[in-house]
Amino acid sequence: MREDMSEVIVERPRHKSRARYPRWQRRTADHAAKHDPDSLGFGAGMAPRRIGSYQRKSLNENLAPLRRYLVRQVNRPWDTVWSEICARLRPDSTVQQHVRDHIRDFVALKTFMQDGGVWVTELSWLDRQPHPLAQSHVSLYVDPRSGLLRKNKYIKGGKQRKAAQALERSNRMREVAPNVQVHRFGKRGWWEVTLAPTKLASYAIQKYGIDVVLGAGFSQLPPNELYGREHVYAIAKRPLTRQEIARLPR
Repeated sequence: MREDMSEVIVERPRHKSRARYPRWQRRTADHAAKHDPDSLGFGAGMAPRRIGSYQRKSLNENLAPLRRYLVRQVNRPWDTVWSEICARLRPDSTVQQHVRDHIRDFVALKTFMQDGGVWVTELSWLDRQPHPLAQSHVSLYVDPRSGLLRKNKYIKGGKQRKAAQALERSNRMREVAPNVQVHRFGKRGWWEVTLAPTKLASYAIQKYGIDVVLGAGFSQLPPNELYGREHVYAIAKRPLTRQEIARLPR
């Protein structure tokens, strides 16, 4: 990581510091400083060129250099990458800590395995609930199996993203009948799930706890993602036998 990363990302020169002040503004500033200093506002200087917004600094928020640096670290151990970041960006510096805080906008640090796939908890979200990597908005994540920094292969265009989600769903769910599905719930194996229609939205189904699959803690996916459709919930479930699993369509 470059030593001046915090300056490149955050610091910016004084706004319009090279621009000449209009003559009317210089006259107004001179008059205010001479006849009514209190009108300058708290903390304002007496010099005309320090009045107004022309001499103020602002945050740059140019995060492209940080994004490029992180992308170049893909397939490296995250502990090593984080050590290099800590060597350049100190937490006791407000500006450098600000840059460190932006790392979680690009990298999912809290990850784990569930239902045969990677799940992430995005710390930059207000709703910090775990969800599958396919639903994540971060471009990078720390692989929970190897500790390496990886690219999120699901960050694609709209059609490609939907296709990737459909592929992920097909690996864990099969349609048996209009109201019957079979699901693979991680270490619990394959289960038959019976669905029923409802007018409730997904968030309401979760809120009122009427879904027997979600109520048993089998999955943390919202119903519309879990079942691939809206306005349905599970009313019954049972584990499949070995013979039934062998007969499942591939």
